[in-house]
Amino acid sequence: MKILIAGFEGNNNSSKILLDNIKEKCNINVLYLENDFQVSINQIEEKLLENYDYVLIFGSKPNTKDIYFENNAILENTKLETDYYYGVLKENLESNNYKVETSCDAGNYLCNNVFYKALSFKQNNNIKSKIAFIHIPTIDNIDDIELLSTTILNYINTLSDVFNVGLLQLRPTNSMENNMLKGIEYCKKAKEMGADIAVFPEMWNTGYEMLFEGDLKDQVNISQEKVNKWNSKAIENDNEFINKYINLAKELEMAIAITYLEKAEQKPRNTVIIIDRNGNIVLKYSKVHTVDSKMEAYTEPGTEFKTCELDYGKGKVKLGTMICFDRDFPESARILMLQGSEIILVPNACYMSKIRLKQLEVRAYENMVGIVTINYANHGGKSSAYSPIVRNVNKHELNSEMLVMNDKEEIKIVQFNMNEIREYRSRETLGDAYRKPYAYEQLVKNNVQEPFIREDSRRNYT
Repeated sequence: MKILIAGFEGNNNSSKILLDNIKEKCNINVLYLENDFQVSINQIEEKLLENYDYVLIFGSKPNTKDIYFENNAILENTKLETDYYYGVLKENLESNNYKVETSCDAGNYLCNNVFYKALSFKQNNNIKSKIAFIHIPTIDNIDDIELLSTTILNYINTLSDVFNVGLLQLRPTNSMENNMLKGIEYCKKAKEMGADIAVFPEMWNTGYEMLFEGDLKDQVNISQEKVNKWNSKAIENDNEFINKYINLAKELEMAIAITYLEKAEQKPRNTVIIIDRNGNIVLKYSKVHTVDSKMEAYTEPGTEFKTCELDYGKGKVKLGTMICFDRDFPESARILMLQGSEIILVPNACYMSKIRLKQLEVRAYENMVGIVTINYANHGGKSSAYSPIVRNVNKHELNSEMLVMNDKEEIKIVQFNMNEIREYRSRETLGDAYRKPYAYEQLVKNNVQEPFIREDSRRNYT
């Protein structure tokens, strides 16, 4: 986690004194801004090019003992808003009896100018840094600068509790052996990039090889030989393919969510397992919502959704999984949320249209969970990630889209700050906070009616 704190020069400037105190306590990147409009702009823009995850800029505000979080900066009637989430910082400060205000007026001098130019530079250069501006009182209005610096530093330390998800947007090869080897190579790359978990697209061992194209109803005389050949690619849980990834997870000390066509008693299952950094399988899930109108009629649906707790070294996170078509049913994500999931991983193998991406964004919003979807590059890519945090402490709307990839074969890392997510979930209104389960009885009844009756729907399949 790369963090920069900045403040203004001056012997009696409280922001400089704050930075001096923090710098004495830990090794952190510090930028002292000169009290000059253009020089300070040049300084902050140069630093932003270094791709910090978080940039906290401090300024001093006279005639107050309160601390102000600035949500926006205004220059020549143009307003730019920050996407920084102040919730955890607010909680930390208030726990030490600081009065915190949320402000939409960063002033009209150096502070506003630096904040505006930083936000503008971020926007124009597609920089991902989260930028905050915090006004603290002048030094004569701070009772204990040591306490304030310790409080800020404790907050900064929480920023390192970040869960890094590696999205492996790949193209399959011509065999399970080569898929396995390619996957191992990309897991190693993901580890080098800082991933805590590497996640594959759906049914990676076969590359989501199709038994047939199109709808089941249009198929005529599918030979048993063809079905048997496809079924033969299903693997058991002690297969070399799985064992290689178990050993790899231990070797890399990184979790892996590997997907495969699993051998079962009747028909194969579409399955994902999560292997922790010690090589333990902590979750195994088989796709519940198989696409029964297409070739997945030849697979066996799973019967339940599952959540696990994953220890990723820096902390623990509760993970749930859905697979592709599962995301089309709000019940999937809802059940995972009720089980305690904080992040939902969604291996995928289909074209991700705009409405499907929007659907994932809404699932994240309504359940207050992070959602990560991993698609094949040859299925159009657009692997994506969405944050549950949609507004800041002042109820200003934030962009919850963390990532939407193009169609290239590559790895991307998305970072979820678990402290921020947990603080947000603890006080917002969605998820399970205000549900009325007594009114939902019809959701679990099995009396399907027109226009939704489908002959090929395995509604009672167990």
